[in-house]
Amino acid sequence: MRIKCNRIISSATKEDLGGVSPWLKRGNEYTVLAIDWSSKFGMQVFIQTEHYNEPHFVDLEGFEITSQKIPSSWITTTKQFGDQLLVTMLPKSWSTHDGFFEELDDERPEIVALFNKEAELIYHEEGVE
Repeated sequence: MRIKCNRIISSATKEDLGGVSPWLKRGNEYTVLAIDWSSKFGMQVFIQTEHYNEPHFVDLEGFEITSQKIPSSWITTTKQFGDQLLVTMLPKSWSTHDGFFEELDDERPEIVALFNKEAELIYHEEGVE
């Protein structure tokens, strides 16, 4: 799945931030590595950003979907947190680690290696090298 950044929108204020932010550039395309939808926050996508190619969840608002191809490794999970429902589409191998995204932020070597392996497969399936 690929998305193109048409507008950079602040997730906090919903204002248009212009053409460039530390994480995104208007006009650039990004490969989606995972998707989160929550009843509280809506749709967010996990991409490798312009900030040192660092992966991060960003709001889908301001993007257009340019390729709807779902990676073959993805599964869908659902979790209930109080009155909030969270639906996530992500590589199956990531779903077996509770707190995968937090551990990736903490740069745990085995999680970083797993992230890199799956991201490479997703990029390859999408035809992006």
